[in-house]
Amino acid sequence: MKRRRRIMKSVVFVGLVFVFAFLLVSQSGAKNKQLKGVYAVVGEATCLTHWLVNPRGGTTSSYFIHSASAQGTVTFNGDGTGSGRIYSVHVTHPIYTPIPMVSAWPDPETDGILGGTSASEVVFEFTYTVAPDGAITRTITTLNGTFTWGPNAGKTFTQTPFTLTGFVSKDKGTILLSSVPGQEEVLTTEIFNEDGTAYGTEVQECHRSRVLTLI
Repeated sequence: MKRRRRIMKSVVFVGLVFVFAFLLVSQSGAKNKQLKGVYAVVGEATCLTHWLVNPRGGTTSSYFIHSASAQGTVTFNGDGTGSGRIYSVHVTHPIYTPIPMVSAWPDPETDGILGGTSASEVVFEFTYTVAPDGAITRTITTLNGTFTWGPNAGKTFTQTPFTLTGFVSKDKGTILLSSVPGQEEVLTTEIFNEDGTAYGTEVQECHRSRVLTLI
């Protein structure tokens, strides 16, 4: 009789363990399924930039600072995927202040080192996961953009994938994202002329943040 009771207790215990594990998996999956809808997004980015392929020729490139705003919408599909459209204003900060005489510029001149402003429109797709505690990881998988005004107006560009992490509020109404803490974010941006030919390639070391609000 005692042995039978011990066996029954063991069976009940194992059953409870399986039920608990099932609930955890279900809750984790439910998090992703519940994260569905269109979010308004604003944010910023600052990058240390240099040309890997200098549009003006030469084999070297000066480093310069590039910052950008971000405003647009992001759609979560509820299945771990999503897409977005972002409008940005870019400011390239001159590496010289005040700007020196032409004779002091590097030869060939690095495109962008004297500063400037431009704007772009970007469309992208992403994947994401949400942990039971609300921690979110989002990875941009494809990104295609067009410069809409400024010195590069009409040119298009692509960027390599990058990941942002952050947290989802309990009501799913707010999502905070930023570059992964403790990790450098390095992107490669390829820029193309209007006829599709290569213009140049930038390498950027960035930090960015995003605030998303359900609309």
